[in-house]
Amino acid sequence: MNQNDIKAVNELKMLTIDMINRAGGGSPGIALSMAPVMYALFTRILNVYPKNPNFLNRDRVILSSSHIAPLYYAMLYMAGFEIKKEDLMNFRRLSSNTPSLPELKNPNGSEATTSHAGEGVGISVGLSLGRRYIDSLIKEEDNKINLLNFTTYCFISDSDKMSGITEEAFSFIAAQKLSNIVFLYDRNKMSAEGSLENVLEEDIEKKYLAMGFYVDTLKDATNIKEITRAIESAKNSQKPSIIIFNTIIGKDSFNEGKNIVHKGILSMDDTNTLRRKYNIFLPPFEISKDSLIHIEKMMNDRTSKISLKWQEHYNRVKNINKESLNNIVNMLALGKTEMSFQSENYKINEGYRESLIETNYKIMNLIAPKYNLFIGGSAGLSLTTQTIIGGSTYQTKDNPKGKNIRFGTREHVIPYILNGLSLLGLRVFGSTELCFANEMKTGIRSSAIMNLPVTYIFTHDSIYNSEEGGARIPLEEINMLRNIPNFTVYRPADIYEIMGSWETILKEGKPSAIIISKNSIPKLPNSNSKEVVHGAYIIKKEIMKLDGILIATGSEVVSAMQIAYDLYKNGIDLRVVSMPSVELFLNEGIDYREKILPKNIKTAVIEAGNDSIWYRFATSKEYILGLNEFIEGGIPIEVLQKMNYDYDSLKLKIETLMR
Repeated sequence: MNQNDIKAVNELKMLTIDMINRAGGGSPGIALSMAPVMYALFTRILNVYPKNPNFLNRDRVILSSSHIAPLYYAMLYMAGFEIKKEDLMNFRRLSSNTPSLPELKNPNGSEATTSHAGEGVGISVGLSLGRRYIDSLIKEEDNKINLLNFTTYCFISDSDKMSGITEEAFSFIAAQKLSNIVFLYDRNKMSAEGSLENVLEEDIEKKYLAMGFYVDTLKDATNIKEITRAIESAKNSQKPSIIIFNTIIGKDSFNEGKNIVHKGILSMDDTNTLRRKYNIFLPPFEISKDSLIHIEKMMNDRTSKISLKWQEHYNRVKNINKESLNNIVNMLALGKTEMSFQSENYKINEGYRESLIETNYKIMNLIAPKYNLFIGGSAGLSLTTQTIIGGSTYQTKDNPKGKNIRFGTREHVIPYILNGLSLLGLRVFGSTELCFANEMKTGIRSSAIMNLPVTYIFTHDSIYNSEEGGARIPLEEINMLRNIPNFTVYRPADIYEIMGSWETILKEGKPSAIIISKNSIPKLPNSNSKEVVHGAYIIKKEIMKLDGILIATGSEVVSAMQIAYDLYKNGIDLRVVSMPSVELFLNEGIDYREKILPKNIKTAVIEAGNDSIWYRFATSKEYILGLNEFIEGGIPIEVLQKMNYDYDSLKLKIETLMR
């Protein structure tokens, strides 16, 4: 290492320690051990531009080891990005540009919000997969254009390595043979609770070599030349790559190699000793001009030629002036794909009746042919959930243009891969049966936190799935999804409401889930696709006088309407409200909500699931006809009767309540 590099790396370390100490907490250990890797990546490898941080073909850096964030912020500052010294001084403070862990919403160079172990790994896979897909679309028009060939670099830790999300992600990477992704593994063999002896002991090199990865191991993670060589070799390997850096956590501190430096701060004595050892005598948060000039020169000399070459490809795309290419450029620039579906363009015959899963398949395949940036897949259940884009193939290394993704049975990582795809601007969907939604929850929550327009399609949504066994009957999942902030759940009742759900999903561009029944359901009288945007509407109006209201969702709307018709013969005049989206209804103004659900009217709810959210609408607990206990599997009619949830039982309960 030359003296300029040594000086800059040491100043990077101390700047990060200053941030952590001022904030009163952080991860000083990783700052001291991984600073040379971060420095080498930025100054020798990364295709990024501080003056144009949103450059379309920039390399992506994802921090799955999210506690490396302060080191990343410090490096951005030293590299000349828009982050300021005041931002570093406000590390961990409310509304700062330097939150404790990376957040997408902050203008600090963070490409994604990451927190959970393995989260960034899954997101990196999505970025890599999406880059390959988009590049294949561009090359279909002109195979000489290299508009999008960035590399994704993902920092991972021992915690990430132990996560099941990571194992699912690496297995998927190996199957897809992704080559534009490099994992930078900080293997310090230390967690917050102590040594990983008897916790993480496996031959990682042999494991990932056997999976088809390019694997390199560095015993010395301090030599910039060796670090650079390793990253360049990994980038050019034409394989998914992992570089294992055998580091010493908290290197050079009093507590070098101990778990105490995994979190917290360094003592004043320790900090001052490091300054003397590194020959740094500047005040806290100060960087020498020599280091800033050196880093700027290193980056500019390397990236200016790359920028000019890329601009040639960009101009070529603009000169071709094809709508398909223009859509891709706009998507990358805006970070999103504009899509629409006009439900009023489709009329349904009166005799229509089929499984809503089949109906959803047909509607998706009215949308998909119009947009080559609409892709997705399932957790090994595409034939069951029927979420296949017809007329397209499955995506593979040899067929990167396939719009269907075979994720395999990897529910934990699927949402994170979808999030990575969405971060490029693609409109994506992922599907499985509703009973598996809990396995996807943290990733769905990640979609909501980043406000990404990912659509989750969950099928087999109720007690009517009882033939698969009691464990496959989803009870709590729908309300679990409804309780996620900034997330919209749709449970449509028939074909018109499915069309209305997709129309709203595409228009709103928000994270969402659509819950689909496998039941065969007819076109319901007065069902209206245009009303879905309001969340709830009157699907059957009272005939003479309003004696009570029945709220229902999904396939239970059929039962609610029939009960209302039958009870009218017994002198009870009921209104039926279909509520495909609780969230959208609650977002409506008070006038609309009271128009649909007037006060002081007996109101009951029918939904074959947990009743936890329905108290805000029902007259009292007794007026909520839900299911709150696990159910034995069997033939649906027998299960319904045992649970007193068959039609006759529901009708009797409603009649008793409404008299």
